[in-house]
Amino acid sequence: MSDRPIFADVLVEGLDDWVPIDQLIWAAQEGAKGRSWKEFFAELLHFLLENDMIQIGELAAEGFSPWSGATNEVFRLVLDDLERLSWEPKLGSRAWIANTEAGNEVARSLNDG
Repeated sequence: MSDRPIFADVLVEGLDDWVPIDQLIWAAQEGAKGRSWKEFFAELLHFLLENDMIQIGELAAEGFSPWSGATNEVFRLVLDDLERLSWEPKLGSRAWIANTEAGNEVARSLNDG
């Protein structure tokens, strides 16, 4: 059994590139263990945003463009976007994940550990 956090792969992947929101959904589905994966996803997303490990934004011609607003506003925007897509982000979610410096530090420590 691993003590590696459920969100570890998302942060580690985020060291090299922006990460589609699908990756966090997959992590929640894998880690929900008998409870609602959507609720677990919401907990993971809120935890990562609240602890300043990630930013949510869109990919634009100039690169990653973070969404502005307080944690709860961005959190709600992501959930609304996923609801709009019936939780199938491959159908066109605007939400992408970018690590913050704090997220990169956590990812590096997970890679080293």
